[in-house]
Amino acid sequence: MRSFSVAGALLLSGRSVTVVAFAPRGHHYHHALRTSPPPLRSSGDTVTGTKFEETDEKKNPEKRPGHAVKGMPEVDPETAEKQARIREHQDGCARLSWSEEIRTLMAQPNGFATLSTVHSAKGCEGFPLGSKVGFAVEDGSGLPIFCFSAMSAHTKNLFNDPRCSLCVTEPGFVGAADARTTFVGNMEKMSGDAEAAARETYLKYHPNAYWAQFGDFTMWKLADVKEISFVGGFARAGGITAEEYASAEVDPCAAFAAPVMAHMNDDHASSIMDYLAYIVGVGADTEMEKAEMKRLDRYGFDVRMTQPGGASGVLRVPFPEPVTERKDIKSAIIALSKQCEEIKQS
Repeated sequence: MRSFSVAGALLLSGRSVTVVAFAPRGHHYHHALRTSPPPLRSSGDTVTGTKFEETDEKKNPEKRPGHAVKGMPEVDPETAEKQARIREHQDGCARLSWSEEIRTLMAQPNGFATLSTVHSAKGCEGFPLGSKVGFAVEDGSGLPIFCFSAMSAHTKNLFNDPRCSLCVTEPGFVGAADARTTFVGNMEKMSGDAEAAARETYLKYHPNAYWAQFGDFTMWKLADVKEISFVGGFARAGGITAEEYASAEVDPCAAFAAPVMAHMNDDHASSIMDYLAYIVGVGADTEMEKAEMKRLDRYGFDVRMTQPGGASGVLRVPFPEPVTERKDIKSAIIALSKQCEEIKQS
């Protein structure tokens, strides 16, 4: 059997499927990529042709072109019809705004990210140096804060040149269908009461970082942010301003999303598959080796679906109503299960 993939859809032929992320145009996702017929095709698909562009000049001031993959095969009418149904469902799913999604991504506990600094060592001057570092976010501003050893190469680099970038990925990052954000700006060393408060905050995010109390570890902040870029998956790329980031809030579900997803993945995997089959419209005849929640917010959750052979992708399952408190999650899940049963009966 053949399988074809197009952004915004799960494309099926017989019992074969390829899943890709998409650019939603929902009311709650005001930075989403706008498209017009024919449907936008995923840049992440190495089999079918695709091209997408960020048309919002605020997000893409350089007017960068999209990515293209040549060799687009014909899609049979049955597959095309199923594509359209799934695309319509996914396009209607509510999502966090980019600024909310980035702010929530940055607030992850025990977070580690890739920090790039300007090398100062002899013979490597001016080259970028990448380091894996722990980070937290400052109360109020949400700006990234760090606890660096005086002996680290990146610390020495920052004393010489404060310019840097920080690339943060979502927890459980696997590949191109997952979210990441990059902050570009100038780092500053903190001192006095501000440093003491930042160290306390850092230890809340990294409770096992006992070394943060050592005398040669100092607190730093990416205080002067020049650019915030974002990739939320295939065909979801652009950026926000520092002001948009500062005014956004962490999604309320972030406080309890991890244990809820772990419970569903461990004990209710078949229910998650039903949500994809009946609510999203993938179909009960589609082979699924695994379907796991990977991200949950007040509007719904993203599911990573894996097929026999290893092909995988991400699809969105919306809640019937927004959920902001943990006590309401169970009711929302039950409502989804009832929705599945109604579709099965009809």
